[in-house]
Amino acid sequence: MSARKPVAGVVSIDRVRTPISEGRIPVLDHGFLFGDNIYETLRTYNQKPFLFSRHFERLKRSAKAVFMTLPCSREELFEETLRTIKAAGDATEHRVRITITRGAGDVSPDPESCDTPSVIIFATPLAPLPEKIYEKGVEVIVSSFYRSRQLGDAKTGNLLRSVLAMREARAAGAFEAITLTSEGKLSDGITSNICLIQGSTLLTPSVESGILEGITRAVVLDLAKRAGLDVVEALLDLSEIDKSNELFLTSSTRGVVPIVRVAGKPVGAGQPGPGTRQLIEAYRQEVGRLLLED
Repeated sequence: MSARKPVAGVVSIDRVRTPISEGRIPVLDHGFLFGDNIYETLRTYNQKPFLFSRHFERLKRSAKAVFMTLPCSREELFEETLRTIKAAGDATEHRVRITITRGAGDVSPDPESCDTPSVIIFATPLAPLPEKIYEKGVEVIVSSFYRSRQLGDAKTGNLLRSVLAMREARAAGAFEAITLTSEGKLSDGITSNICLIQGSTLLTPSVESGILEGITRAVVLDLAKRAGLDVVEALLDLSEIDKSNELFLTSSTRGVVPIVRVAGKPVGAGQPGPGTRQLIEAYRQEVGRLLLED
């Protein structure tokens, strides 16, 4: 078996920056032992972390949800993120993942045994999606793994369901999987949010569906309202997909991605619809304005 190619990029672990292949955390870190961590994923434009302040606000909400105290301020985390991106090089844009673990403790799940939380920042080259994906759209499946609603909008490292759902999607040759609640309501994608267009109405699962309220989702919903669409956030039955003319995904690293098939069945005309195409372009234009936000 040939040796696996090392992952490119840089990781900062408590402000010590190294190539990712050399990054190390203690085996007693509860982020490793119990998935006791929170995280944010974002991307850069012009080597600048996009919408950093919005991601930091959500990181604070996640920390509150799991009773964790963030060990750094917004300014401290932003500066270390910039240093990590710079260390990773300027030949490409980067995918940035910020993880805060509970820290090293003992082998019990007791969070009181842990010392100071650890701050881990990854900066890896971001491979842009081929333009044909935005032009032609993608296929998704409906996952058999349910989305848990217990922690609401907290982004934690307890992601085994996501790992298994991604395996399921890859086995089916799909780009992504749509997850459901235990009651069979639409939730979101593995690493994305989902939107449906029915005529002049855009529907998207609400927080009661166990979704993680995506930063890009919020931007796109605002753009949809500006475009004259009625935006409805609600508990949605799976059958709403069959009633929809258009579907699309939103995510921080991929923007707006049209869905043209669900488990082999065409959505609408089986190609990206006018509403989705309009929002793809509107989002790309909005990026330029939002780069001035942080």
